[in-house]
Amino acid sequence: MNMLLKIYFNPSILLIGDSLLDYRYVHTYFLDMASTASRLDPDKIAVIDYSWGSREQYTYLDMNRFSENIAIMLDRLGINKGDRVSVLSYNNVEYLATYLAMPKKGAILAPLSWRASYRELAFMIDDVEPKVVIVHSDFQDLLNKALEISRHKPRIVNIEELRGLHREEPVGQYRRASVGETDINMLLYTGGTTGGLKAAMIPYRQVIWNAFNTIISWGLGPSDIAPIFFPFFHTGGWHVTTIPLYIVRGTTVLTKRFDPDEAIEIIERERCTVVIAVPTMFHLISKSPRFKESSFKSVRFFKSGGGMSPHSLVKIYWDKGVKYFQGYGLTEAGPNLLYTPEKDMLNKPMSVGKPGFFVEIRVVRDDGSDAQPGEVGELLVRGPLVFSGYWRRSEETARVFTPDGWLRTGDLFTVDKDGHLYFVERKKFMIKSGGENIYPSEVEEALRSHPGVEDAAVFGIPDPKWGEAVAAVVKPREGIHIDPDSIREYLRGKIARYKIPKYIWVVDEIPKTAVGKTDYMCLKKKYGDATQNV
Repeated sequence: MNMLLKIYFNPSILLIGDSLLDYRYVHTYFLDMASTASRLDPDKIAVIDYSWGSREQYTYLDMNRFSENIAIMLDRLGINKGDRVSVLSYNNVEYLATYLAMPKKGAILAPLSWRASYRELAFMIDDVEPKVVIVHSDFQDLLNKALEISRHKPRIVNIEELRGLHREEPVGQYRRASVGETDINMLLYTGGTTGGLKAAMIPYRQVIWNAFNTIISWGLGPSDIAPIFFPFFHTGGWHVTTIPLYIVRGTTVLTKRFDPDEAIEIIERERCTVVIAVPTMFHLISKSPRFKESSFKSVRFFKSGGGMSPHSLVKIYWDKGVKYFQGYGLTEAGPNLLYTPEKDMLNKPMSVGKPGFFVEIRVVRDDGSDAQPGEVGELLVRGPLVFSGYWRRSEETARVFTPDGWLRTGDLFTVDKDGHLYFVERKKFMIKSGGENIYPSEVEEALRSHPGVEDAAVFGIPDPKWGEAVAAVVKPREGIHIDPDSIREYLRGKIARYKIPKYIWVVDEIPKTAVGKTDYMCLKKKYGDATQNV
């Protein structure tokens, strides 16, 4: 059946695959997620891994052996409940198996970003104090440099040492931990809604209810196959698809790093059914020579998150005959918070959907009152799929929650009369110039409509007269020459005069984060003191 997870008349009983589960005790399922899936579907392909240079596949039985052997290894290293285990690696099956071992030991996974500088890495290590860091050989030098200046000195294990553990029957025992839904499953670093590097505490409760929300909303089942293009140090790597798909015993496809040509090849070869990525990734896929010749006939839908897709990009996919819709979430909540019903995907292409199951939302004014339809306000979220707070940062945690338990997302939205939500802007990126609120996304959309512009990013920089001035970087299409004055002339009549960028730089590349989002903080740092065009 397409909708694999169904709620029966008894609202506490869920059907996952062919197993009834009382979700009041759902943490016991998560404690043995690997072994439960292995028992129910031992020979089903759980993971296809391309990260080591060839195609490798692993059954659910293999994955359980893998995680059991890693749990035994961690036990021998002295890992107990609440201890942190960090991984510094590309996505691969060993990384996933390490995650599956966490609930067996009650340990907390604390992924480290291989995109971080050695100083940032040292900060993370001192912050979460992992007992063990599992590292890919490509990042050993980066880790060594970080450890030279870090206060905390963890044990080091090379991830290559875990290769092949799925072939071995577990030898030895380990002390199992009792894990509840309020226990922390993962620490994920994020800029958060308050800015600055901090670790979000992701409890089992959030993982569980986000997974259920995803399974119900998308109709995930054992026949679904999904590639993972987000890195595992990002919430998208785990909670958007990987964990929900594991619960319903679908198939996950792992790659070392995102490459648009390889992405298309894998989608076609593995007959992927669900494809999730950020707009930049979908843009790069659409520009690949393989895109025109690919039918994507196996794909049920493409879903974009981590930023808004311009209407022109949405249209490219719909014109190809495939469903493409937008979503919204954040590390601190979900991340699969909203869902677009299929009947609305085409006629509301810029909507990020309606609230999914197990989540409440409000769009509020600055005074906390509810905004009217069409009025811009901050999105507040409440429900079991909201995080527990920031690791060792009680004051910052208190700032993001209202007294009655609503999470302040820091994102501005409007809602229409039908209840569909539309992302406007990150509140902290909104430009305030001469008393006017300017939303960078609106200016970016106008810039991208220029026939010579490939990509654009808009941000505010200090201005002595207006408080902030509108600044933009634009990347021209290949072989096209553009200059700031011609761009300003193009924008006249398309957007209000005060929204036209005062500063424009034509660049070869726009900086992106590890998951393909525009790196606005990098742009502000680089151009924040600018006084003239270059």
